[in-house]
Amino acid sequence: MATADRPDIRRGPVLVITRPRRGAQDDDADDARERELRARGIALRPFPLIRILPPAVPAPAAQALMRLADFDLAIPVSPAAVQATLAMLQGPWPQTCAVGLLGPGSRVAFEQALRARGQAPESLRIVCAPAQAADSEGLWAALRSLRADAWAGARVLILRGGNGRDWLAEALQAAGAEVLRVDVYRREPPETDPVTLETLRELLDSPASWLLTASEGVRNLQGLLRAAGMDPAAGLANQRALATHARIAEAARQAGFGRVEICPPQTEAIVAALQRDAKA
Repeated sequence: MATADRPDIRRGPVLVITRPRRGAQDDDADDARERELRARGIALRPFPLIRILPPAVPAPAAQALMRLADFDLAIPVSPAAVQATLAMLQGPWPQTCAVGLLGPGSRVAFEQALRARGQAPESLRIVCAPAQAADSEGLWAALRSLRADAWAGARVLILRGGNGRDWLAEALQAAGAEVLRVDVYRREPPETDPVTLETLRELLDSPASWLLTASEGVRNLQGLLRAAGMDPAAGLANQRALATHARIAEAARQAGFGRVEICPPQTEAIVAALQRDAKA
């Protein structure tokens, strides 16, 4: 039976939110964007495609964050990295350490989490990749505009979850920076338990729009479909993907989504995409 928190998807397409959750205790937690979407009358179905867990070895990240004031720049590479970093950080973010963020989604997450800690984002130097280039290359262009080629000798901390953002680290090193990479979380696929697989089958019973924010999540979705005994291409043929980056859109096409659209992660862009679909 449908409830306010779990709308009846048989009444029409809904927006499936696939962003990672930090464990079971976060299953019902909305971020600011989701609250805005609900306020606009959009029915949301959370279906995380990535689980965020503590790092297998937390000591390197904890030790690096204790010395955060010694770094010129720190880069949490995703909203999940932002949340994990600020959860581990003891005390305020030092004003001497600039913040590099890979797009508006990470910026919203960072500013929201920082305010929750009682610190104003305006007190820090924040450099963010623009929405139209929310990736390593976009952030590197923004960083070069900040200091041009003056990265020689700079100390940079990259906060991530396992492998990733090697291109950005290598670009900084080539410019002369000293780069330290530490894991503040680890990513795992969703569990293939009966409840998860039944929820997936229910979602796929009717056309829906899926907000996809990571290529890894798309691959995990394919794994879930196989675990449910379904062919991924056939299961996704009547589903629509709203991908926040071109690489994610390509992964969605390869996975078998019937319709794929690149959609910036801002609320207005998502609402506009859903309205276009309703009029089609």
